[in-house]
Amino acid sequence: MSRSAIWLGQTRLIETAAQRSLDQAADAAWAGSDFLAAAARVIGGRRSGMLHQAAEDYDRAARQSWGRLPEPSAAGSGVRAASALLAAARMVRAPETAQMLALLAQLAVLADAVGRMRVEQERAVQAAAARQAAEQIRSEHTRRLAGTPVGLAGWRRK
Repeated sequence: MSRSAIWLGQTRLIETAAQRSLDQAADAAWAGSDFLAAAARVIGGRRSGMLHQAAEDYDRAARQSWGRLPEPSAAGSGVRAASALLAAARMVRAPETAQMLALLAQLAVLADAVGRMRVEQERAVQAAAARQAAEQIRSEHTRRLAGTPVGLAGWRRK
């Protein structure tokens, strides 16, 4: 399987996970936490930065109450498999930029879906964490779309 096919498949899996019902969404949301952490490492590289913070916020939003594990689902299993493939990619190559941007957009949609799920469940703190993660992912997506290097955001030549 080509790297391009893997990127496209991951984007579709995340899109599908974001459209799950509440019953199926908990496991997909939880698996999405691992996926976003892998994406942060592959795309962001360092252990700091906006994507890593989004991954931490999303993890807080995706956890079940009282440390319970959600019922396994096909969507969750697919997202876990995609996480392993993404982690194996280890970096984003120049020709994969469009797929990476599409993946970031879908991760923001997934974070929004988790936020809506948590609102329905009346879990305000987790809903806020999901909204924060979605905001950070969108910000990173916009920055990368504009082509601003990580360390130079806001920098101007004098």
